[in-house]
Amino acid sequence: MSDKDEPKEGNSPPASEGVGGSGRTEAGGTSPDSVSRTGRPAQPDEREKQQAGPEKQTGPVGGPAAPATPRPAAPPAGAAAPGGEATTRRAPPAPKVDPVEQALRAEVPSVPLERLRQQMPEAIEEVVFFAGVPIVRIKKRMIAEVGSFLRDDAACEMKYLSNLCGAHYPGRDEPFEVVYHLYSITKEHRLSLKVRTTEEESVPSVAGVWRTANWHEREAYDMYGIIFEGHPDLTRILLPDDWVGHPLRKDYPLEGKPGDHKLYRRE
Repeated sequence: MSDKDEPKEGNSPPASEGVGGSGRTEAGGTSPDSVSRTGRPAQPDEREKQQAGPEKQTGPVGGPAAPATPRPAAPPAGAAAPGGEATTRRAPPAPKVDPVEQALRAEVPSVPLERLRQQMPEAIEEVVFFAGVPIVRIKKRMIAEVGSFLRDDAACEMKYLSNLCGAHYPGRDEPFEVVYHLYSITKEHRLSLKVRTTEEESVPSVAGVWRTANWHEREAYDMYGIIFEGHPDLTRILLPDDWVGHPLRKDYPLEGKPGDHKLYRRE
């Protein structure tokens, strides 16, 4: 071997260079810092990014990120779209009809109603139907006259007042109602009458038309304070005479008023 072929003492062979020129240690291994997250030797710029941490999103020139471009607002209904014709406004969906409610309120033929329309149309204010029964709202001053006609007419013969009751609707101009449920035993007709009134105004009594109205009107007076003009004995029938107020009104407290709960039994 010649002197040229022998390595000189003190001179070690040069270390193999990696892809970036300095990716290996002196022992020939790869340092942990020089390996990228993908498993390949990291480039110098990649090592700097790993040490610096995740970079922030920047704009085109390295500045702050540009705000997102807002989407153009949709054209209003009926306005012309860009490059197109005007859009048509959709009609709101039709309300759903309950078939059961529709059947309950369906109009039915009624002999007493037709007779009333023929003979006393001026007395009628409103007509609705419920469960096959006509419900006729009558002018308050004509209720006794209408009752006499329906009782005496040969086609109606509504001689039975099955019930008379009151009702309270505080939001109305005339908040009180009196409801008359009539029935013909011989003709099997049914008809309901209604009148509206206020606390100050009175309703003509029908105790002279149907005798059973005597106690029914006293109950409506006792529970609601409705006054029946011409009643033979308009006094309380369920509560004591010294009771204050009318318990079935909507503004009456459910727990009662102070002094309502009295003991009338003697020990």
